[in-house]
Amino acid sequence: MNVPSVEATPMADREYDGLLLDHDGVVVTIESESTLRDAARAAFADVGVSEPRPEDVDTVSIDVSIAALNAVADRYGVAPGRLWRRREDRIEASLRAAVESGRKTPYDDVSRLEVVDVPLGVASNNQARIVEFVLRSHGLREHFETVRARPPTVESLRRKKPEPTYLEAAATDLGCENPLYVGDSESDVVAGRRAGIDTVFLRRSHNAARRLDAEPTAEVGGLGEVVRMLRRSD
Repeated sequence: MNVPSVEATPMADREYDGLLLDHDGVVVTIESESTLRDAARAAFADVGVSEPRPEDVDTVSIDVSIAALNAVADRYGVAPGRLWRRREDRIEASLRAAVESGRKTPYDDVSRLEVVDVPLGVASNNQARIVEFVLRSHGLREHFETVRARPPTVESLRRKKPEPTYLEAAATDLGCENPLYVGDSESDVVAGRRAGIDTVFLRRSHNAARRLDAEPTAEVGGLGEVVRMLRRSD
């Protein structure tokens, strides 16, 4: 499915000194929700739960909160930290396999970032070890001066977007006072607002029709438009 170009919303007359990007859905393709559910189901089996309720598998698969994880773990009498670690390990293995099989690849327009003359960084809710593996496997890691993402711990769920933690840390790493951030979800937009960072919402095939309650600084249909924004801010 091709996503038509979206005219960027007019932006303030600001000069950006860095570019931060979300990882999955912006730099590389996202993996199917069924893959994540299969990994979560396997994690339940690892801790001795052979037939978890489908809704509990969903809860542990995507957009997990500490409260929801604790409730699910308590239902089956398992330690939340143990279930979570198995979930993280299983998802890491699944996403590594997706890269190695050629399913998880960079978007074609990532090559447009080669002409960007400000420092680049990644701020992701994914596990840091996964983000590092994906970027290195595709020869992209050298283009990013910093990667900020989660460790595979329960506590890391408190710091994921829409909290601005990873955005602020990445901006600090780059020494940026006014970076531009590109994301593909509402949590990215909210995190950018909380960090005081202009945020571009990137529409691709997986989120082309998504409705946002939080207003981004701009909406675009490709990274080439982001590059043009940076040039206009020079």
